[in-house]
This record gives sequence, structure tokens and C-alpha cells, in this order.
Amino acid sequence: MLAGALTLSCANPPERAPVVEPSPERAAEPSTPTREAEPAGEPASASEAERASEAERASETAQASDAAPASAAKSGGAPPTEAEAPEPTEAERLLAEVTAMEPAERWAWAVSVMPALAGHERGEDEDPFGAFRRRAAGRTTLWVRSSGERCYPVRGAWDEDGFHGRARVDVEVRGDEKTVRFESVEIDASGISWSGPHGELFTRDARGRWEETGGWGTGSAYSIQRFASEASASAVYYGGYQYRLTIECRGQLDYEERCTDGTTRRCSRCAGLWAHRHAANMGWGRGASAGYGASMKPRDCATPCPPDVHTPRLPALNRAVAGRWFVDADSPVAAVFTSASACRGDRRVD
Repeated sequence: MLAGALTLSCANPPERAPVVEPSPERAAEPSTPTREAEPAGEPASASEAERASEAERASETAQASDAAPASAAKSGGAPPTEAEAPEPTEAERLLAEVTAMEPAERWAWAVSVMPALAGHERGEDEDPFGAFRRRAAGRTTLWVRSSGERCYPVRGAWDEDGFHGRARVDVEVRGDEKTVRFESVEIDASGISWSGPHGELFTRDARGRWEETGGWGTGSAYSIQRFASEASASAVYYGGYQYRLTIECRGQLDYEERCTDGTTRRCSRCAGLWAHRHAANMGWGRGASAGYGASMKPRDCATPCPPDVHTPRLPALNRAVAGRWFVDADSPVAAVFTSASACRGDRRVD
């Protein structure tokens, strides 16, 4: 139920437009859709407004594109492009060339650049220990002498690696017990090794025979880490060693030059190259040094400093010697002989 009555009133109701009946001829013609008049000052339609907005954006984009080259020109640069790879340095180019070579070709190149490398032998075809082994085949006793010691026998046997035996054997018997003390000795192409002293314990059985009942060892060891470097008719000498190489700058040369325009400049370059040896339990002094000088005669400093020809070669040279073992020999520090007389008569090992 409504609380009150609502009264609608209209003083002047709108008049209706008169209805005009079409003539028979016009009724037969197809009707053409018409568009109602739109208020002045508003876009003709939504689609036209969208097209106007797109036109404005296109105009702004074109203006920005035209301004970009001008801005780049003012700043002294070109329009941004993809970053170009820098040109390789001389050292990088040379290293790439040498890395692409075969090992033999790589070594030949290194020797051509640094002829002193030809004096480093690889020693792959030399086998002094093999020659001695052929002469001493079948022997069960060899004689050993190292620097500062007398000759002493090693009794044992050959196997595929070398000769293995006992030295400095001492036997002690007390009643029905016997103790044998000895050192183990291994002789092969890479050096001579000692371990011990070791010991064996024996007990006499009821029939009077010695029966081994135990043993012991201290576990200490000593070795001569020198390779067999030379063989004779009755001996093999140990003075050889293996080493690797690194190629380094011998020294840096820094100097000052007076220029013809009254100024001065500093120049620097590697003075030379040297092959640095690296071997186990051995050391060599470094050949690096530094120098400084000054030119008295003025120079035209429009010309660059003399080029450093050595430093760019270092990476490639070290690539050429990497992974290669070399062999050299000093005076022998030990030797193995086929007889006591040959050992005692030798004067090469002091």
C-alpha cells in the first residue's frame, strides 16, 4: 500500500511530427539508412576518435625517429648498434695460431723463435738401464755405491720392473731363536730406493730346522730420485733428472728518452727470453733482472717507442712447451755394478 498518491503532470506535452505517407513511387525504392545529426563540437563517431588518436601517436613516433640521428650527431656518435668484437691482440692471435698446430709443428715453431730450446733433449730413445739390464741378466747379486758410501752387495732377483733384493743383512742366533735384520733395496730406471731396517724371527723346530715365526719393520725409506743416465759394460750411473720448462722474460728494460720538442717519455720492453727448468728436489735461480737507462741524444718522439717483440710471444711459447718432459744429467750421485771389483775400482761416484 502506498503512503501517498504520486501525481504526474505536464503543462505542455510535446507535439508529434506529422506523419507523411510515402508516395507509391518512393515506396518502391529501397530505403537508404540515414544518420541522425550529432551535436556540434563532438567527434563524428567512436571509430573516428580512435583513428585520430592513432594518427597523433604515429606523428609523435616519426618526430622522435627524426630527432634521434640529430641527437647522436650532436653528441659526436653514431646511432646505437650492436657491440662489435674488439680486434685480437698480437699475443692472442699468435697463441691461436700455435694452438691450432700439431705438437711436432708447434715445437719446431718454438725452436725457430727461440733457438736455445734445441738444447733441451727429450731423451725418449735413450735407455741406459735397459742396456745394463741386458748385461746383468741372470745375476742374483749386484753391487751398489752412492756418494759418500762404500760398495755393498744387494742379493735378490730380477722382475719386470727391475732388481729387488736385500742389503746390509745381519743374522743373530740365540739358542733356538734366530733374528735376521736387513734393508730392502729396489733398483730400476727411475732410481734406487731403500727401506727398513726390516726383521724376520725364526724358531728351531724339533728336527732342527728354522721355521719363520714372525717379522717386523720400521717403515722408514730413502731413495735417490735420479734417473739412469749412462751405462757402461759393468755399471749403470744415476745422474739424470726429468724437468719441465716455462718460458719467461729474462728482465724488463725501462728507459727514458729526451724528445726533440723538449719533453721526455718512458719506454719499456722485455730484454730477452729464457727457459726456466722445474724438477723435483732441484732448483734453479731465476734469470729475471731489471734495467734502467736514459738516452742522451734527443729523439723524435712522434715515432713510437721500439716495439716489445718478446712479450707477445710468451703465451704461444709456453703453449709449445706445455706437457713436455725433458731429460738432462749432472754428475752421477749413485751407481750399480755387476761385480765388487768394478764397484771398488770406479772413481766417478765420490
